[in-house]
Amino acid sequence: MNYLTIDVGTTRCKCQLFSSDGKILEYIGEDYEFKRVGKEIFVDADAIWQNVKSMIKKVALNHEISSFCVSTFGESFVVMDKDDNIIYYPMMYTDPKGIEEAAFINRTVGEENCFLTTGVVAHSMYSISKVLWLKNNQPEIYKKADKVLLIGDFVAYMLTGKRIIDYALAARTGAFDVKNKVFAKEFLDKIGIPVSLFSTPMQAGSVVGRIKEELIEELGVKGDATFVLGSHDQVCAALGAGVLKEGESVDGMGTVECITTVFKDKPENIAMGKQGYPCIPFAVDGLYCTYILNYTCGAAVNWVRKNLMHDYKGEEKDFYAYMEKNFSDTPTGLLTMPYLGGGATPYQDITAKGAVIGIGTQTTDAEFYQSFVEGTVMEMKLNTEIVKDYGITVKSLIANGGCSNSDKWMQLKADVQGVSVKTLRSSEGGLCGCAMMSAVALGGAKDYAEAKDIFVRYVKEFTPNEERGATYDGQYKKYKKLYHLIKEIN
Repeated sequence: MNYLTIDVGTTRCKCQLFSSDGKILEYIGEDYEFKRVGKEIFVDADAIWQNVKSMIKKVALNHEISSFCVSTFGESFVVMDKDDNIIYYPMMYTDPKGIEEAAFINRTVGEENCFLTTGVVAHSMYSISKVLWLKNNQPEIYKKADKVLLIGDFVAYMLTGKRIIDYALAARTGAFDVKNKVFAKEFLDKIGIPVSLFSTPMQAGSVVGRIKEELIEELGVKGDATFVLGSHDQVCAALGAGVLKEGESVDGMGTVECITTVFKDKPENIAMGKQGYPCIPFAVDGLYCTYILNYTCGAAVNWVRKNLMHDYKGEEKDFYAYMEKNFSDTPTGLLTMPYLGGGATPYQDITAKGAVIGIGTQTTDAEFYQSFVEGTVMEMKLNTEIVKDYGITVKSLIANGGCSNSDKWMQLKADVQGVSVKTLRSSEGGLCGCAMMSAVALGGAKDYAEAKDIFVRYVKEFTPNEERGATYDGQYKKYKKLYHLIKEIN
């Protein structure tokens, strides 16, 4: 059997074809632009669909395809009418539309009830706030709306003709009952939105059926062509990293950093929601997960590389080799808050600014770079300490994404955060997670533990050096005060 896995990002689609023994047979990536309507920017759902079809067609030229499984980003949604015409394109989660509506939801439902039911406190980023914005500000479009489809169930619908969504992606709407695994009708009734707009929720990894016969013919697909329900990209990435048990976590270190950590008991403390930590049903039945975020991880060091250093690399092969040649085993003494794109968890402050404190005439470029790495590491240590208050413990990390290629960074993370850090053979953990779902669904593996043995490959492990970690204690105590000090004068 061959499992085709697809990941849809905001401006790029990727796919990998896995064999039943875990080999990667094909990899394809295709970019697309945002859709611009006047001064507004939307996700181009048409381009996503065309790219998905293009990638399937290319893979089908040389391989049979037993199954399809899709990982996608969350929140953004397509609005379709009863004839399946797109009548409103997806807004990005960063679009400010829905701020007033989120406040209305919190007033009408109550912040605590909102969190206890949906696993989040209402915010403009979640789909439901933007659906309500459409109702209030685009009534003619809203009246024609027959389907609200997040990108995952949009692609599934286009491939199969069935309206289905997994629990984790459904939770990103902000209108899903995360305990009972249904869209929250009482919640939606209070704010005047019908449940019928949303797709039918199912467990990730469920077999949906074959893709449409006309698509099989159009794309030249050979094989069983079974569609297996995927999930939100962070959940797929966690599964693809081999995260299956409470306390295990994946650390996605790309432009943004996101630690997805797994736990058993649904938290009841509203403070968790107010600090931006969601409660989301995980791909493994009976478990939940949360997302710990820093908006600028790779983005922060890339800012140093491009805007300050202009890609200077000395005699080394690239900028990073030049910088890390002089990466010190001791703290730089600089305090860097890496909020170049605002603050995510735990402060939820998009207006927060970055800062570097302690620069002198003797500060070197390598120290300046290292201070940004230190800042990102301490920011995630701060978060993992806070979530302990909600019964969530990060016991180990599996890192993927571009930043995980730095051994210096990974060792510093292990030392400062005091946990072991493993890296993966491929940064495409979400695609690997989809392969695991497909294998279990089609009988290629009896469960996720067996699928992990087939598909997940660890490359390196970094264990904590307690002595080095202790040298950062003083710097970290200062770091914990930094946000409040900067906020006071900002």
